[in-house]
Amino acid sequence: MIRHSSSHLRLDWRVCVSTALFMGCLSSPQTLYGQYRKWSIDASAGINLLNLDAVDQKNQQDVEGWGKQGYPVGTLGSVKQSPVYSIAVGYRYDRDFAVVLSGSSWSKTVSSSSSDADATLRLERGVGSTDIGFGISYYPTARPFFLEWYVQTNLAMTMARATSKAFGTLKQKQGPDLVPVPFVDTDARFTKSKFTVGALLGIDVHMGGAFFLNAEAGYRFAQFGTMEGNVTQMGETSVQTTTIEFDYSGFRLIAGLKYQF
Repeated sequence: MIRHSSSHLRLDWRVCVSTALFMGCLSSPQTLYGQYRKWSIDASAGINLLNLDAVDQKNQQDVEGWGKQGYPVGTLGSVKQSPVYSIAVGYRYDRDFAVVLSGSSWSKTVSSSSSDADATLRLERGVGSTDIGFGISYYPTARPFFLEWYVQTNLAMTMARATSKAFGTLKQKQGPDLVPVPFVDTDARFTKSKFTVGALLGIDVHMGGAFFLNAEAGYRFAQFGTMEGNVTQMGETSVQTTTIEFDYSGFRLIAGLKYQF
């Protein structure tokens, strides 16, 4: 008769349970809270990292041009990084797939000025866009127990905008007084809309109840080329086209709170 040690049996039981739990955490479908809650809404904020080198270079050329005319305007900041805000509503129609309707907006404005006893000059440049998008998300089966992750493709209507302003005055004598008289007053507003595409990787971390911490990292292709708009100079308005091309493509990193129900 063969006898087995009770300590060996307890050890074998613990090894089996530990192995099963470990494998379940890595690969088993998560069905405790995420899978059966069909609807979700989330609000997020983050940062854009965009391909707007051409805009930065044009802004620097403008600064140098005014400097050569005797107006030492300080360097304009970069518009390539900007805050972004987003809200999305999702519907998960089965374990693997969900559809998402989202809206996002971002803008970045930089300015600089020059001032002395005889003249003042202020430059302002801005870029931004508003996006209304539709996405399809895929949730892989294998995932850690404490989070869900997904990949998502997006198609969006992107409404881009760009602004350029310059206002300067010279002190001129009128009678006994020195009066500031405008020598430049330009306000340009350019817009363009088109469909853009993107892809992202996202995660949902359960925080308790129906609340999740959501984070996404993605890339968007949004080359707009030149843009047309209204340019007002000293009170006279005309339609003009930008001298540079705008590329709003780039990376987006956002995080926020998601509620599933």
